[in-house]
Amino acid sequence: MNKSRLLLWTLIAWPLPALIAGALGWQSVWGSGSAMTDYLIPIPVAGGVFHLPTFVLSAVAVMVLPNLGPAGASRLRALIFGIAIAGVLWLLNLDQLFRALQNGEPFTRLQWQQNPLGLFFLCDALLALRFTAAAPQRPWLRFEVLTLALLLLPSLMPLQMAMPRAKTAEEKQLQFTAGASDRDKTRGNELLMVYTPMDMNAPDFRQLAERWVEKSGSMAHPRFHISAEDLAVMFTANRDAIQRFNAAQAVVTLCLYEDGAALRWLPGAGDCFSEHTSFSERLRAAAIARPPEEAAELRRYFAARELCPMEKFASVPSGQGLQMTSAFVCEGLPQDLEQLRLKFPDEARLKEPARP
Repeated sequence: MNKSRLLLWTLIAWPLPALIAGALGWQSVWGSGSAMTDYLIPIPVAGGVFHLPTFVLSAVAVMVLPNLGPAGASRLRALIFGIAIAGVLWLLNLDQLFRALQNGEPFTRLQWQQNPLGLFFLCDALLALRFTAAAPQRPWLRFEVLTLALLLLPSLMPLQMAMPRAKTAEEKQLQFTAGASDRDKTRGNELLMVYTPMDMNAPDFRQLAERWVEKSGSMAHPRFHISAEDLAVMFTANRDAIQRFNAAQAVVTLCLYEDGAALRWLPGAGDCFSEHTSFSERLRAAAIARPPEEAAELRRYFAARELCPMEKFASVPSGQGLQMTSAFVCEGLPQDLEQLRLKFPDEARLKEPARP
């Protein structure tokens, strides 16, 4: 593929998901501001970093497919089609479907959901197919086992993530079903509805609920969410409320904090966020306080460089969650510095070493 075609691919493929997400009114990956700007920035503290894998893979496919033999081109097309299908599956709320099947609940229709990975997968795959449509190899897809495997393989991840496991004896004791989630206007603050048939006034209810949220299978602790730092877990006895995210049906709320702050129990749909400041909130405030003439990437980087030495963050023990946001941002400063030096070669302040 010549340079002009590669440039055309980049100019279309990189901003397209961001423009679509912005037009749909999506929030950024971290929950604050428009997704359009967030998806355009390819650094760890922004959503664009999740676009890099499929963007690079699809670009490589566009480069090499016209030069492959008929069998190789067919298999690569099958993989690209599979990536597009996986993107559609990620954009569908499969969790509701599988929960309804497992619990014997009525199910009306599939709903779309905001999922940046699904959007990146779908946009890059469809564009790659369009860019290679004129390749001479025929047939487009050969009917063989390997082609079918490559077509179905990418779908395994979204299906596996959405498919519920068989309940263990402990899970039968901990009768909780996670439902719809939502994001607060502030980055990193998220809310989750949970159904339970248990008596929420029973003496052992809170102890059992706290035990359940600590389990990785619950996905009800901010440590298990890549974008959540503060999480309001709202418990309800109404099954319909967890599908429609009806916070008015919440009986009690459990407030959980990624940074280790003490959990709190609040009545009804309690406010878990106003009395706690997350790392992302501190980072955003520090970035806003910087000179407005600085580029957005520089403001965010220098704010993080000032804030990180004051953070007392720790790694999450193995099997107990993902990397904490503060550690993710602060430990990624050296990599951010290298990328910013390439983009801003005349910026003298970037010649200083990063302070993780």
